[in-house]
Amino acid sequence: MRGWAAFERRWRDALFAAMIPRTAEGADELPGLSELDLTSFWEVLDRTAPPLLRFGLRASVWLLTFAPLLVLGTPRLFPSLPAEKRDALLRRAAGSRPYLLRQLVAAVKALACLAYLHDPRVRSLVEARARAA
Repeated sequence: MRGWAAFERRWRDALFAAMIPRTAEGADELPGLSELDLTSFWEVLDRTAPPLLRFGLRASVWLLTFAPLLVLGTPRLFPSLPAEKRDALLRRAAGSRPYLLRQLVAAVKALACLAYLHDPRVRSLVEARARAA
């Protein structure tokens, strides 16, 4: 499967950023996924993930990018929605009746978590929180 086109990367990154936003300001603040350099994660995923996973991710990005047209009835794509509408769309899709739509959100969320914890700084912050708990 060919690499991501620039517009697909923008769609993918907007979707992933919506999955893990920055936590509340303060001492225990964690960065949002949009603040991380995910270049290494995408290189590893493209090199090692099975073709079906890579295809499923791309299909999920495309379908969720166009979901506002069907789910919210708004003539905008996911990346152009304000943060609160993105969150509302993802919540609605995650709780929707169609299994496929729920699974798209779950798959993207799982990969977003892997991308997030791929970052060494995030891992160390999470580990420090776990030790303190």
